[in-house]
Amino acid sequence: MNHRARKYKLRENEGVPKSIKKTTSRHAMHRNLEFRIVSQRIFPARAQYYFTSKWSAMGTVHFIALSLFFVSAYAAVCPKIITRKEWDARDPETITYVVFPLDMVVIHHTASPTCETRSQCTELVQNIQNFHLDNAELGDIGYSFLIGGDGNIYEGRGWHKHGAHTFGYNGKSVGIAFIGDFRSVLPTDKAMQAAKDLLACGVELGEITNDYKLYGGKQLIATLSPGGKLYSRIRNWSHFQEKSP
Repeated sequence: MNHRARKYKLRENEGVPKSIKKTTSRHAMHRNLEFRIVSQRIFPARAQYYFTSKWSAMGTVHFIALSLFFVSAYAAVCPKIITRKEWDARDPETITYVVFPLDMVVIHHTASPTCETRSQCTELVQNIQNFHLDNAELGDIGYSFLIGGDGNIYEGRGWHKHGAHTFGYNGKSVGIAFIGDFRSVLPTDKAMQAAKDLLACGVELGEITNDYKLYGGKQLIATLSPGGKLYSRIRNWSHFQEKSP
């Protein structure tokens, strides 16, 4: 099955978060090294560097050292996340960035079959994206991240991007969806732990605040999500809010 959406194009500097700043150090050890770094809070492992045409051995060494530092820092605090490329996501029709860190996390379920293997979960995530693009016309998969019964985290829209999961809160929250229907059963233990690890990762990266507030989707909009059984469990998680905002 190969459903490919229309590719989008962004004009230069269009849709760039406010956190991105261009930096040119006049006092750098190597004068020809000019770079622009995406704020460490956005994604340390994906810091972007743009060098001038003049390149040197010293510049190369600095670049490699900084890259290794950022990758190591990310690996130390974050669980494995199955990227969009790895689950063969379609291109989004639109991308809208949000100002972060965000202070709200919303837990959902997908109300779909569950999955126990990576191949099963990958197929379900692809199907969810197809539905969100072709039927719901959301411009992309609606959730920020999805958690599979296999214990893997699947990148949806990802960090610091406007979601489409909780009307009225999409621009100020991270939406995490457990794959399955959890009205009468709980997700697997490894799925629950993966979600907690993802939240800890978000705090460490500065994507969500230390004092973020956690809600079930049903507290914010007219829905049964994340399902009664799962909702009862997340009420015991730290940061959960009994009162709706």
